[in-house]
Amino acid sequence: MLTEDWMMRQVDALTRSIAYLVFKKESTDYVPTGAEEDSEVDELYRRLLEKVNAGDIGGAEDLLFEESDVNDLRYLELAVDFYARLNDLSDEQLRQAGFGRDEIQEGLQDLAEQFGVSL
Repeated sequence: MLTEDWMMRQVDALTRSIAYLVFKKESTDYVPTGAEEDSEVDELYRRLLEKVNAGDIGGAEDLLFEESDVNDLRYLELAVDFYARLNDLSDEQLRQAGFGRDEIQEGLQDLAEQFGVSL
């Protein structure tokens, strides 16, 4: 329990740090714009939420890694939102999906590194 709480705080600090330092935002939320130039990112956002809501967190994370373009920071912004949302799930929801809090932190760090953001 203590480890899980510590991990939650770590992920929260990481997501907020990236949002603030990279995007100059207080919020970790990705907000779909509906603009033509954002259509691919917006569609990926929709697909990720669909998978997470269906309990397929691992599949959602795989999709995020497969579809992210490391030359476009909008995908990093989306990833920050994704991992912040996962971090907000209960331990039971994560357990049922076969996903651990340590995987949230590892995934966030791995993806951030691909974008050149060192944590």
